Amino acid sequence: MSPMWRFLHFVTMVMWIGGGLSVLVAGLAMRRLDRSFWGGVAEVQGAIYRVLVGPGAMLNTISGVMLTFKMYGALSLRVGAGLGTMQGVGVLAALVTLLGAMPAAARLSRMEPTGERAPAFDRMSSRLFLTGALGTALAVVALVAGSLYRG
Repeated sequence: MSPMWRFLHFVTMVMWIGGGLSVLVAGLAMRRLDRSFWGGVAEVQGAIYRVLVGPGAMLNTISGVMLTFKMYGALSLRVGAGLGTMQGVGVLAALVTLLGAMPAAARLSRMEPTGERAPAFDRMSSRLFLTGALGTALAVVALVAGSLYRG
């Protein structure tokens, strides 16, 4: 069972971090486009969060918990520093992603970037950038901490 959970953990990590980085790059590239195209970019960003980032973050966290239970048992507190950092920062990254960036991406994809709602679109775009960058950065920190683990 452990190889399946490890494979799921690695694949979902790629989905989560890769999707998060692609949304950030799309948001930066969007600023160079005419504002009338920003709604299309926001829809793509929302789709990346729905298909890659959200499921990746959820399944990565679940598979990480399952791997921890497999390694140490459900009630063990003997986790090493690298693994403990990966777990703590990973859960924090998942919370930021699922409770901050996912709702922002969903709202942004339904908003109009022009007209009277343009200021609200800009605020939501900034919120998506901040929460998305924070969640992705924390996921990368968890990845680095996990890669330094020697177990």
